[in-house]
Amino acid sequence: MIRVSLLIAMLAALPPAQAEIHVRVDPASGVTVLSNVAPKPGLTTTPFSPSVPLRGATAASFPRVDPHTQQERDIDRRAILENELVSEQKALTAAREHGADDDARHRHIANLAALRRELRSIR
Repeated sequence: MIRVSLLIAMLAALPPAQAEIHVRVDPASGVTVLSNVAPKPGLTTTPFSPSVPLRGATAASFPRVDPHTQQERDIDRRAILENELVSEQKALTAAREHGADDDARHRHIANLAALRRELRSIR
């Protein structure tokens, strides 16, 4: 317990790591290069600041699917999962009949449980 407390205290006392990141576009290839090393004189870079918000996906920018199409996809997904469930049940039965090791049987049982969870999650 004392070691854990000491380790936590030491980690809390460490200053956060800081590094300057240089961003430049390679003129030959057009590739954006990020580096912690300053470029050679004559090359221009743009300092990168983590405080600048990065472009991210928002709910408004996600593609929309109409309800009818989504319902068809859900029906297809359910059919695929039900087929997988039947196949996995057959595999478990075969494993039991042929005396497969415990690991193989447990793997089939875990797969069956995961498939049932997925089926329950479908709308």
